[in-house]
Amino acid sequence: MLTATVHGSSGENPSAFVICERIKRQSICEEYRLSTLSATDRQLITKHCTVGKRCPDENRIGRCIRYTDPDGLVFDKHYYRGSKKKHDWSSSTIEETCIQSGGKYEDG
Repeated sequence: MLTATVHGSSGENPSAFVICERIKRQSICEEYRLSTLSATDRQLITKHCTVGKRCPDENRIGRCIRYTDPDGLVFDKHYYRGSKKKHDWSSSTIEETCIQSGGKYEDG
């Protein structure tokens, strides 16, 4: 049996991920692959975030695959509409931010 794993695919095993979900407050969800985190980062992130889940598809505007934050952490950053923020993210803003952070933008 052949199985292919596509980076960023929602078909990947959720147990390999940890998410920091801030959709209601900031319209974002950060999705980390446990296998790519250092022991220190894994300990910190799993203490404050949810292990074994994926960021939801519902109301997602776009996502940045392999976003790199200023501290060098690499994760998938998902952007949503309909939070308590005054304005939703725009696709062009997400794409620009994503490219500047070394990631690959995906619509929806």
